[in-house]
Amino acid sequence: MELNDITIIKNIIDKGFQLDPDAFNLIKNFNDNKNIDNIINNIINFKIKNNKKKNITKYDIDTFLLPKVKEDVSLSNLKIDTMVEVISNVGENFESINGLPGFQKLFKSRYNKLLEITRSRPNFHNISNISSIKIDTKKEIKRIAGLVMEKRSRNKNVLITIDDGTGIIDVLSFDHRLIKELNEILLDSFVIIDFEFSKLGTAILKAITLPDIPEHKPTLSNKKVYAVFTSDLHIGSRNFLEKEFMSFVNWLNSKEKDNDIVNRIKYLVIAGDAIDGIGVYPGQEQDLIELNLVNQYNKLSELLKFIPNSIEILIIPGNHDPVIQSLPQPPIPKKYANELYCMKNVSILGNPAYVRLHGVNVLVYHGRSLDDVIAKTPRFSFNRPSLAMKLLLRSRHLSPVYGERSSLLPAKEDNLVISNVPDILHSGHIHVIDSENYRGTLILNSGTWQSQTPFQKKMGIDPISGIVPIVNLSTLEVFTKNFKYNNSSIIN
Repeated sequence: MELNDITIIKNIIDKGFQLDPDAFNLIKNFNDNKNIDNIINNIINFKIKNNKKKNITKYDIDTFLLPKVKEDVSLSNLKIDTMVEVISNVGENFESINGLPGFQKLFKSRYNKLLEITRSRPNFHNISNISSIKIDTKKEIKRIAGLVMEKRSRNKNVLITIDDGTGIIDVLSFDHRLIKELNEILLDSFVIIDFEFSKLGTAILKAITLPDIPEHKPTLSNKKVYAVFTSDLHIGSRNFLEKEFMSFVNWLNSKEKDNDIVNRIKYLVIAGDAIDGIGVYPGQEQDLIELNLVNQYNKLSELLKFIPNSIEILIIPGNHDPVIQSLPQPPIPKKYANELYCMKNVSILGNPAYVRLHGVNVLVYHGRSLDDVIAKTPRFSFNRPSLAMKLLLRSRHLSPVYGERSSLLPAKEDNLVISNVPDILHSGHIHVIDSENYRGTLILNSGTWQSQTPFQKKMGIDPISGIVPIVNLSTLEVFTKNFKYNNSSIIN
């Protein structure tokens, strides 16, 4: 027995564990002592966390052994070159303006951009400034547009306050149908209001409209190529599913299973939280197996290097990455992720990022504001993030609510307005896979590679982990490949 073997076995005994004979023989014959030491530590941590018996069996070691990745990372047999165009990467050279002047400019920019979008729609040219409105009782319908400053419910009516920069007006609604619509209108959203004055001079709501995206025919790839959309790996966390992720990597290298799909995968888009970070929440260090940011990113690059060079990888930050938490976020700093910056098939972008993949327009956004949208909208839940994402499209803004969990950087221009209609809106953050098509845009939330954390269990959030959505860019058809349960399915 070699000295390293004795050290590993001593480590097991010192932690109060027993080693079965078959497991002992496996360790003794294992060539890579560093790898087996990591596997043993993972087994011990797993058993302690889940109150399992303190003995290590051959089955335990076989279970935690990572799949061997094939060494062939050359171009796939199908000779299709990647076509990536970065349309907008606002976090890269973003300049904020401190204090109240910055926020005033930000919301003025939001109003002006969304007003321009609205006036480009048919039948929405006749929008008046609030300052020009005169109270009358002629039952004439008046139309204004502005940001929602306040909503107040009283008995069987709702009062909404609108500001368009020229003035402020309160509009009252008694209509149950309109009140239901008002429940899904977020504070600080841009809305179009139709109203008339009552005999008492009160503005009565007749219709409320969001700027919304139009019905459109999406731009599709002229070749059958696939893009894998994922997020929330949380590398560094004790709950990172490394074995499942390596199964995914192994599949990307496979020349046997799903050959027609694998050879046509040209893009991997990671929508933030690739690492778990440090100091993101109180007591996080107890949930980490790696307490160094550089090491967390080095582990990420180590895993991504096994992915074929023919696949272009795009990465944006999330709220667990070491960047400013207010939106928009700059790209992950090179000082933490130098190894990623050295990889030729990796692009590090800000959050949000607007890219074109094989001609398909993709808006990539981590999705922190989804927390606020779900919390503020009665019928929404974390189990259906696509509903909240649809409301962002209808609002034409990625973070319409101000002053909640998702903070905004004050600036001259609001770059979170969805000026260009995407063919795909991809987010993460919620850890749940969900998709639907809305007016020609594919909405896709991509799940996670992290098992349920104690916090999620407390909140009743059941993550969908170890499964990747794959999109055919020539049709926008979505299907999934499950690396946790070894099967695949279609998202309905």
